[in-house]
Amino acid sequence: MILIMLAVSIIPLVVLSYISISVSSSTVEKQVNKLNAQLVNQVIDRIELSMNRFRELSVQYSGLSSIKNALVSPSELYYEDVVLKRELISVLTTASAMIGNVEGLQVYSAVTGEILSSTEAPSRVEQSVYGPLIELFLSSPRTELFLDRDSIPEMDMLRDASVYMARIPYNRYEEMKGVILISMNNDQFQQQIENIQLGSEGSITLLTPAGSPIATTSKLSDEEDKERVATILSHWRELGAPDQFAEASSIISVKQTGTYDDWIVVSEIPSKELTQDTGIIRETVIYFLALLIVLGAASVLGFGYHLYRPLQAVKRHVNAIKKGQLDARVNTFANNEIGDLGRMLNAMAIRIQELVNDLQDSEKLKRRLEVRALQSQINPHFMYNTLNTIRMFAMLKDYDKINKLMGRFVGLLRYSMENYDQTVQLDQELDYLKDYVGLLNMRYKCQITLTYEIEEPLGRMQIPKLSLQPLIENSVFHGILPKKADTGLIAVRAFTDRQQDRVVVEIRDDGTGLSDEDLEKLRVHLLREESSENIGLQNVRMRLKLMFGQSTSMEMLSEEGSGLLIRIELQADQVQIKEEEYERL
Repeated sequence: MILIMLAVSIIPLVVLSYISISVSSSTVEKQVNKLNAQLVNQVIDRIELSMNRFRELSVQYSGLSSIKNALVSPSELYYEDVVLKRELISVLTTASAMIGNVEGLQVYSAVTGEILSSTEAPSRVEQSVYGPLIELFLSSPRTELFLDRDSIPEMDMLRDASVYMARIPYNRYEEMKGVILISMNNDQFQQQIENIQLGSEGSITLLTPAGSPIATTSKLSDEEDKERVATILSHWRELGAPDQFAEASSIISVKQTGTYDDWIVVSEIPSKELTQDTGIIRETVIYFLALLIVLGAASVLGFGYHLYRPLQAVKRHVNAIKKGQLDARVNTFANNEIGDLGRMLNAMAIRIQELVNDLQDSEKLKRRLEVRALQSQINPHFMYNTLNTIRMFAMLKDYDKINKLMGRFVGLLRYSMENYDQTVQLDQELDYLKDYVGLLNMRYKCQITLTYEIEEPLGRMQIPKLSLQPLIENSVFHGILPKKADTGLIAVRAFTDRQQDRVVVEIRDDGTGLSDEDLEKLRVHLLREESSENIGLQNVRMRLKLMFGQSTSMEMLSEEGSGLLIRIELQADQVQIKEEEYERL
């Protein structure tokens, strides 16, 4: 009922807020799109006005008498030619200063082959930086020509400036006397657009027909901006050159000039800039929505809490018992059936806690008894083999070896007969194994070498006492001695597998090994807890599981004739490292 009341009060508010935000966002987006298109049109108008002005200036100045007189055949009097050229240069200089936004005016004389400039001294066309431009114009049938950075890519001058050239006289049916050149630095176009604000990531860019930037307000690097513009123009042409379209997460407006330059203006406004315009509306709606939801929810929950408080207390108690918190109790009892249920739950929790405590004590006792029983199976097995060795030397009356054997045997018994619950450091167990292997070397002709490689600080890790001795014994009697070689090798290695978060102990011998069939049989016997075969290996496996948990694994790998590898893996967080380091004797 509480959920239904919350839904009835909240859902209409959410729907109304969603509609308000959607309508406001759509309205703002339409207005921004409209303003963006108007902005592009204004930039296009400015550029076309500049280009048309170049054409008008070329027509106007090509008709001046000072320019016409300077382009006629040279006079016989040198002084008159100099005066005419000075008058022409003066006109060009004055015109350049009056126009204001051009870099310079130049006139090429077809009669003399000279270029007269407002910024440079007269020079022959082949010696002037404008020579390649004049040659390109003379080879063109057009009466006017506009050159930008894509016209002659290798020409440095066109990288930063654009040049308009027109025939003198402009009428193509009259004999050509020269060419007028009007150059303008691209910074002039940059100044026209740099004050246009389209947000922190929006930009407007002026491009040549080939896509090279003339001016831009983009904050991207040159390479990134070039890639951005290429993607936009490609999509624009694929769509059939629309005035406006969506590209990725931006709104793009594109338009091309209708004059002789054919430049393209691209305006990009990221969609997130639009969301900033609707931020106030959205934040206001969300604020009041959250306020109304909080008030409505508080009212409904307060009523529900007052109505169902006793039931909620019982529910919390049941959840606590489910999580194992048996000390939780119901403290508030209503005078109804729910109150009776709370009292019954308290009594049940007390009884369950008593049973759990009894069960834990029983499990601890059972575990101690299991460890003692397993260890007691190992000690007689070891003693039998050792006494049998002493018996053999007694028969041979080798009292010196009997004395050494008894000395070592007493030390080993002292180690093995200590407190059953005691664990030892891995280094202690290895010292014990050295003495054990020494006893075996005194009994058999085969001299066995025991080596170990222990990663720090695993030498101080706690393991069950006599947990490795059955494994060494298995390697000797079932691997090395049957091989009937003069020497044998047993290598013990302990390291941490950090990738799997495991501690690994490996015992490897160079004995006869096992065939695949025998190895599989051995694995099956070890999995049978009640099996009467392979008691030593099975006891070791069970003791390790009791100490380190059920995730402990003992795997055997072998190939017939190449020895046996026993690999024991322990969960790293179950391994305890003793602070005190064992001192080797």
